[in-house]
Amino acid sequence: MANGRARLGWRGVVLMAFCGPAGCGGGGESREEPIDGQYAYTVRCSYCHDVPNGIGAELTAKVLAGYSTVGALDRYLRVAMPHETPGSLTDAEYQAILAYIIESRGLVVGKVDYRALPDSIALRVPE
Repeated sequence: MANGRARLGWRGVVLMAFCGPAGCGGGGESREEPIDGQYAYTVRCSYCHDVPNGIGAELTAKVLAGYSTVGALDRYLRVAMPHETPGSLTDAEYQAILAYIIESRGLVVGKVDYRALPDSIALRVPE
């Protein structure tokens, strides 16, 4: 019996050594849910950019393609938007909104993962 406890104790130590830092077992950890880019855009951007009485420009493909690359548009969004509180969104919100506007305006050719586009990808006005 004592021998069985020793083995169980040793296995518990090994399990804790590997799983503790990796976060095995669930515990009280919180997982960040993916953000819906369309919803985030609607809540954070549309009141200014979906115009008639908004204060921003309509975000057409032509306007957005003027930033030339994904990275340039991303940097602009993070530094200047939202207008009243620039830089106030989370990284996940900025990423989701960027992916949504690129996808919804057809600014990148082909089917790709819009959340993982390299900064150097050129933006274009769809034909």
